[in-house]
Amino acid sequence: MFSHRIHSPKHFIIKKDYHVIPFGHRCTSALACKYATIRMVSLPFDWCNPLYPKKIQHVIENNFEDFIPDVHNGIFTNKYDFTLTHFDADIANGVEQYKRRIDRFKQMMKESRTKYFVYINEDYLYDSGHREDAFNDKIFNEMLELETFLTQRYPYMKYKVLYFNFKEHAIPADSNIINIILSTTSPLYDTHDDAPYEELRKYCGKVLAELFNTSVLMGYDFQTFND
Repeated sequence: MFSHRIHSPKHFIIKKDYHVIPFGHRCTSALACKYATIRMVSLPFDWCNPLYPKKIQHVIENNFEDFIPDVHNGIFTNKYDFTLTHFDADIANGVEQYKRRIDRFKQMMKESRTKYFVYINEDYLYDSGHREDAFNDKIFNEMLELETFLTQRYPYMKYKVLYFNFKEHAIPADSNIINIILSTTSPLYDTHDDAPYEELRKYCGKVLAELFNTSVLMGYDFQTFND
């Protein structure tokens, strides 16, 4: 049903000492990392939707200020215009979970380990807007801007961006973005519920496991890995 090829201006090898950071634009990236057994902890961008690169940049620029909205009053969409999904039913506990995730992210960004940011465009399967060239170009350009921002903010950071999309992008020669170009023989759908999105998540997990030389473990439980 799915296949892929890798487009990169640079040869790349996965380093052994690394952090994997799901980067949107919804929970697909975190779940694919979980399937590939490379997601060891929860991080702040795991369960956010829609999380496009410009929004991530704004969050980091503002040092996560007001990242957690007024969840005690049932508001789960923050000032950066994305929603914190799969929030713990115990709201107070959920707030503490997000505080820990934010602290983990900040600590990871200080460490010398190579960072692998994972971005997956799942909505191509069931949202015609995500199939348009103009939309895909806009989001990719945002990722290039985010990459520039991150290299300025963290000048010694070693990193790659694993960018899964159904479109091929023109990657600048100095970029560390790896375009993993997806293809599907499945029909495209107009609604989320009809599309084989779970199969795509599993497929992306297998691709990541192949790249990182890890085992594949399907299945998840939000309550057991949402710390």
